[in-house]
Amino acid sequence: MRVMHQTYGRLADRMRRGMKRVAGGGIALEPSGPARPRTHLAGGWPGLVLLATMAVAAAQYAAGPMVIPVAWLTVGPLLGSLVLSPRVTAMLAGWAVLLAAGLVAAEPGRPGMLVSHLGMLVSHLSVCLLLAAFAVINSALRTVAQRRLSQVRAVARVAQSALLREVPEAITAARLASRYVSAAAEARVGGDLLEVVADAARPRWLIGDTRGKGLPAVRLASVAMTSFRDACAQPGLDLPEIARVVDRSVTRAAGEEDFVTAVFAELDPGGWLQLVTCGHPPPLLLAADGGLRALSPRAYATPLGLHPDLQPSTFTVHTGDRLLFCTDGLLEARDRAGRYFRPEDHLDTLRDSDLQAAAEGLLSRLAAHAGRKLDDDVALLLVEIAPPTSGNEQGPADALAPGAHAVPGYRTLTLAGASAVSGWPGA
Repeated sequence: MRVMHQTYGRLADRMRRGMKRVAGGGIALEPSGPARPRTHLAGGWPGLVLLATMAVAAAQYAAGPMVIPVAWLTVGPLLGSLVLSPRVTAMLAGWAVLLAAGLVAAEPGRPGMLVSHLGMLVSHLSVCLLLAAFAVINSALRTVAQRRLSQVRAVARVAQSALLREVPEAITAARLASRYVSAAAEARVGGDLLEVVADAARPRWLIGDTRGKGLPAVRLASVAMTSFRDACAQPGLDLPEIARVVDRSVTRAAGEEDFVTAVFAELDPGGWLQLVTCGHPPPLLLAADGGLRALSPRAYATPLGLHPDLQPSTFTVHTGDRLLFCTDGLLEARDRAGRYFRPEDHLDTLRDSDLQAAAEGLLSRLAAHAGRKLDDDVALLLVEIAPPTSGNEQGPADALAPGAHAVPGYRTLTLAGASAVSGWPGA
């Protein structure tokens, strides 16, 4: 038995050296994939499995003849096959089989029962070999599946770049910061939509959310964004007309129960923000010298695809104001106690002097609130109003209430501390 222990020691040393030569001890995944933290943790698995196997073998040897079935030695490789590469799993499985063979060989036979003893030994070793082989096969199949998943992620990234174009960091009279997070990390792209058309005079953007999930939601989001781009390229269309074009496209492409909630926005460098809200949460205004408030529309319309009554609302904005456009994945995220995420509780993050850092910080707060698990896609757009271009400002009309402005052909209202202009023509 001393010779057997020395053999085990030499094999253990070789296994330790072999573990050092296997980089990471796991499967190399796409760096942006959801399993990235697990590859880091997989580095300690070979040693843990090796120690567990040796502990079982030592317990078997100390307990006496076949008190513990030697098949238990293969539990370690079986568990390791869930995270380790086939090569490392095969090394651990071979080590478990060698330990089992040593223990079986050291098992004393009984006089007159040699045949039955040999049959029992063969039976135990056969079980160990089968379980060890299963561990290696399981690791190989998991590796193939993860490689295919990596390829799917690569295709999804290409699809995302085609559906969600890069949002510029600066447009006329504003700076932008955008983020898009899919609830399913494997999908990379979901049913939320975010599109910015950086027109030279009046930039426009669209943010929205399609009903449902999966490929139908992605397809409908693609239809809405493509229609929005095409409508913005047509000269002479105002924001409500653009929204009607998108609504018609969504209606043709949507199923019986499909719809898209959306907010259309147009920024006038003179200090006007026009919105068309279709069943979507209104944007939040963080004034340069005040708190956070919602830019609620004069009248709420149904989502796109459900024949909305499109009515624009116009608000005054000032240099330094920040606007938060987001989907309900951010507003409806809950913590373990069931409390919703409240952007107004994170004004310090939204006021960060770096707009990109503010967007990233808000997502970090959201992840901490939701326990790193999102149930819905999240799209957000932070807009900071920049100084107006000279000559684009419009002077206030006569006989208006303090803080209110007028737009020719529109009737002026004042809503919740912000100026709102209805879409009804009139004097």
